[in-house]
Formats: sequence, structure tokens, C-alpha cells
Amino acid sequence: MAANIAHFTATLNAQPSIFEVIAQNSLNKLLHPAFQKLATFLGELNPSKFGWLVEFNDELFLLLNGLVQVHYLRTTGASFAEYFYGLQRVSILNEKLTDAEQKLSLLFLVLLPYFKVKVDARIQLYKIENADNYLPSNTSTACKRAAIVLHSLFHCLYGFWTFVQYLRYLSNASCHQTPSLQLLRLKLAYALTPQLIPAFWTALFRGELSLSDFGTGLLRNTTTSVLELSAFFMQFLQVWNAERANYSFTSLPIVPPPPVHTKAGDFKGRCPICLQSYKIPTVLPVSGYVFCFPCIIRHLQKDPRCPVTQWPAKSLDVIRLYDSV
Repeated sequence: MAANIAHFTATLNAQPSIFEVIAQNSLNKLLHPAFQKLATFLGELNPSKFGWLVEFNDELFLLLNGLVQVHYLRTTGASFAEYFYGLQRVSILNEKLTDAEQKLSLLFLVLLPYFKVKVDARIQLYKIENADNYLPSNTSTACKRAAIVLHSLFHCLYGFWTFVQYLRYLSNASCHQTPSLQLLRLKLAYALTPQLIPAFWTALFRGELSLSDFGTGLLRNTTTSVLELSAFFMQFLQVWNAERANYSFTSLPIVPPPPVHTKAGDFKGRCPICLQSYKIPTVLPVSGYVFCFPCIIRHLQKDPRCPVTQWPAKSLDVIRLYDSV
């Protein structure tokens, strides 16, 4: 919604509107899930060739996101999402970003989100184990439960800090739009230099580019144009999915179940790993097989693939099954 309003916000004021600030923040948070969806799709399409994309998708996104953000910070003084909305980072003291401010910006744009994803995944696993009473009573369990509480408390405090910072910015009590910009002593402003990509393509189609300008500008502008079109497409899909949130799955046709294998009866009600009766039955959606919760968690932590089909999977993919009463 903020992205829609941002496109209709007047740009006559010296400072960006709160809708543009929220919209660029939403776009920045959308990049990693979009890359994760692409990696999962390719991994399920051909596990033998693209299974490593699922296993190392966080590290791959760290590398790609780092390259993109370094390029935009050096050339435009803004992150990719900020540049998409015509914004740039401005220092309170020097206006132009220094090398130290660019490096600190990379810390908040690239490294900290990577560590946050890792911590969130670990805490989510602790929550699953704690909900299923899988954690034994010892010091390690107490530390895990304390980590769950501290993680939730940190998210609440940071969300409250962000909300207060938005209010302070709206009331002109602060020039910093977000907590991270406040820590860096930076602020967002409208980009003073026009975007050069449309000018490049206009000059290209008019035949006004020299050979040297064509060689140096084609790769850079093509890559930038693809990134911006991808960002627009991701936001379009986000709005599309939001408008279809009330879609009824009961209207879909019922797919008949596949034929049962002849040996399936011999292993009915048994975990494919330990071959014993289920202890906390848990399904792995990527393959549809049901395992014991301890068995599948231990296996996925060592080998992030389904033990039966070898399709890529993660510990957070498991779904706990409950017996109907």
C-alpha cells in the first residue's frame, strides 16, 4: 500500500514523504524472500543441478546483495531500494557520503540482515522444538528458551523504536527517517542528480553514442535496468497476492491421489529413518513423507535434503502433524 501511495506523493517538499520511506524499506525487505523463492523453485525443478542454491541461498544472496549495494552506494549514494524511489543518503555534516559512511551503510544493508536471517531461523527452530516438548531439561534448554524470550523482546523494542522514529520524522522533531539512519547520522533526501538510464537508452536508439560510450555503458545500464524492472515486477506480484488474499482454495479441482506402492503397506505408520512408530509425526512438504520429529530434524541439520527423495529441504520446512480427535 505504501508503494502505491508513494507514486502519487508530490515531490515539492524538500524531504521525502513517510510513504516513500516505508515503500523503499518494504522493497528492501522483499529482495531476499524473492531470491529465496527463485532458489527454491530451481531446486525443486532440478535437485541434482540446483539443489545447492537452496542449501546456500542465504550466502549467495549475501554476495549478490553486497555487489548491488556497493555499486549503488558508490555511484548514486543510495541503496538499490532508495535509488528505485529517487532517494539518496545525505550526511548531516558533509552531505556527500564518505568512505566510512559507505562502509557503515553496507554493514546495515548487507551484513546485519544476513545475520538476522540466520538468527531468526535458529530461533524459529528453537520455538518448534520447545512447542513439541523436544527440548530436554538441562542448561542448554534453559539457554534456548532464554534466547527465544530475548529475541521476541528485541523485535518488540526495535519495532517500537521504528514507530517512534516515524512519528518524530512526521512531526519534524528529527531529520532521520529510520533507526539505522539515526545511528549512522544520515538522512534520506531526494536525489539531486537525474537518473542516467533513460538518457542512455534514448541516446542509444537515436544513434548518438560513440563506440567507447556504448561499450562502457551497455553492460552497466542493462544490468541496472534489469534490476529495476525486477523490483517493479516483485512489487506488482506483492500487490497482486495481497488483493487475492481471500482466494478460496476449496474452489480448486480435487486432484486424485497417486497410486499406492506395493511395499507401502509394510512401512505404514513407520518413520523412513528409524523404521519405528512415529514419535511426534512431522511431514516434510517438499516430498510429502512423514517422519519422527527428532529423526528428521537431526537429519536435516546434517544433510539439508529429504532422506527419501534427496530433494533440498530445511529444518524450518517441517510441519507438525496432530491426530484428529
